[in-house]
Amino acid sequence: MLLKKFYSVVCPHVISCYRGTSIVFCGPMETKDNKIERARSKSKGHIINKVILSFIFAAALMLLSSCAHYQCDPDYAGPRTKPAEMLEYYSYPKQDIEAEVAIKGEKKKYIIKRILFPSTINLYGTDKIKIDYYQQKKPGKYPTVLILPISGGVDFTVKSFARYFANRGFNCCAVHNRKAEPEDTQSAEEIENYFRQTVLDNRQALDFLVTREEVDPNKLGCLGLSLGAIKACLLAAVDERLKCCSLGLAGGSLADITVSSGEKAIKESVKKFVKDDVTYEDIHKELTEKIKTDPLKLAPYIDARGALMYIASFDRVVPRKCGDKLREAMGKPETIYLFAGHYTSFLFLPYAEATSLNFFKKKFDLK
Repeated sequence: MLLKKFYSVVCPHVISCYRGTSIVFCGPMETKDNKIERARSKSKGHIINKVILSFIFAAALMLLSSCAHYQCDPDYAGPRTKPAEMLEYYSYPKQDIEAEVAIKGEKKKYIIKRILFPSTINLYGTDKIKIDYYQQKKPGKYPTVLILPISGGVDFTVKSFARYFANRGFNCCAVHNRKAEPEDTQSAEEIENYFRQTVLDNRQALDFLVTREEVDPNKLGCLGLSLGAIKACLLAAVDERLKCCSLGLAGGSLADITVSSGEKAIKESVKKFVKDDVTYEDIHKELTEKIKTDPLKLAPYIDARGALMYIASFDRVVPRKCGDKLREAMGKPETIYLFAGHYTSFLFLPYAEATSLNFFKKKFDLK
């Protein structure tokens, strides 16, 4: 079944890409020698195609056979009730959103729009909320997915997910990161403000979406990879409007990730604070005490029945143990373990797109 899903996604693209490798003579007149040469070239092209496809099938078999897929814990009793003080902490002044809208591109099934509007609250930075909105062309109400990017911003993985979902009848909303990144923070308080701000920005992005006539407000989801998955986890814990989420390479706590990550930028940021009288244990303790907007702390408020996790078995950026702790705190949602590290997980991108789409369609009762 897993191979069938993977091949149904990958092979049509592969075939279409390599279908034109055969050499064809074009001219006003074709001689006998030309016909023979054309036949040889065509045969050679078919052989090349077979070799390429055989290699891809073998790679796909190796990758998918290395995945371990676990369903949601059958004994899961449901999420923890959100306390009033938590809801108040992530509240914000409401506004009638008057957005700046520009057309970025157009495809057969959807239009890509750039949406800009100010946040009603700025705890970290003063950037406007910036969205790339993949909107379905045909009239009607469609399921809509919020896509939250990695620390590097809206990259090829975000665009790939957006195109994949948009081509299959979903509106997609890629919310850009603010210019400041978490590694630029200088204190635990600033880290808290950064992640709390992401929750507030993404909730306002949902406010914008639910006013749209083409958006079905009862079919909202979110997904993200790496930092984007951590942000998606935080949002799913706070906002009841989200019915499901797909979390790729997320983990917790932020304190654990900070002191144990093998990512160069994180390690260098931590080293700035480690001195003779400040240890890694001190940093871990301070982050644990002062960061409220933490995936591990908010995980119990996520409905595990509506969550799909991807954990890389050899992840050193968001260590595997952090992914496992988050999964446990969430209530053991459906989880796929990938035989990869953090960055080599991109090899599973087509598989993650297909399985995430099927997961959302299942949760939204779509055919």
